Amino acid sequence: MPTSPRPAIFLDRDDTINRNADLPDEAWAQVKCGDLLKPEFALLIPGVTDALIALKDACYTIVVITNQGGVARAGGTMRQVDACNDRLRNLIHHPAGNRHPEDELALFDDQLIDAWYTCPFHPETGIVTHLAVEHHWRKPHPGMILAACKELNLDPTRSWMVGDKQRDLDAAIAAGVPASQTVRIANDSPIADLAHAARLILNIEEGQSTQTMISTVTLSPINPYTHPLADEKIRRIVEAAALAIAERTGIELIELDTSDTQISATIAIDKLGALAFMAQLRRDTNRWHKAHTGTNLWPSANDPHP
Repeated sequence: MPTSPRPAIFLDRDDTINRNADLPDEAWAQVKCGDLLKPEFALLIPGVTDALIALKDACYTIVVITNQGGVARAGGTMRQVDACNDRLRNLIHHPAGNRHPEDELALFDDQLIDAWYTCPFHPETGIVTHLAVEHHWRKPHPGMILAACKELNLDPTRSWMVGDKQRDLDAAIAAGVPASQTVRIANDSPIADLAHAARLILNIEEGQSTQTMISTVTLSPINPYTHPLADEKIRRIVEAAALAIAERTGIELIELDTSDTQISATIAIDKLGALAFMAQLRRDTNRWHKAHTGTNLWPSANDPHP
């Protein structure tokens, strides 16, 4: 039975997910500044992982769309673009290189970014003959977004675009994303980065100061009569999973409160980080519970397969 098209978050790559403008000169040897083709310089912008986890938990499909005209300029190959993407994917799932045995499953089976679309064409400065042409995928043209909508069954009218250039927003608008749902991020803008954009999309207030970044979040099922933690063994496993996430991410877990129906955590972090913490706990414990029982522990209104 056909499913309804889903909402998405379309993301630019360079200076949206990863650092770019402030990289050292070595990153741009033999390629125009701005076209990152060297995976050793693929470094995440702070807050990206929390933003992706929170947006994914809100049931958005996450798609990266990126112009990489450096390929047309012979500064690198699509294999190098893919290598940069692979490094970013690893950094997203293993922040600061902190690997954990259970993370391997997340790395390969539970990606936060659902798809990556790349346009290697450049009509003006390209020197690789078959790439030195205009192409409908090259932003500000909407080709990559239209392709993603068709291939992934996405609804542009319910989607958002986040990027650091106006051409990112223009491509999304041309593909049917409402202009009010496009966000340009910049250091001199009130919306400085992807974490700020995620707060806007998820309607999270920005009122916390750095001295009082303490948040309490609760994980509970959509059905109030469900008692997912009534089993003492399951409750202990969920509590242990919460402690493990805090340990491997370096988050200070101030208090953990559990009952038969829910688990609440008070954490020394901002609201977006706290939501990401609980989203990760939902993902980890659902994966464990489904492997043992065939069902999710925390079915919710956001679950596309309740």
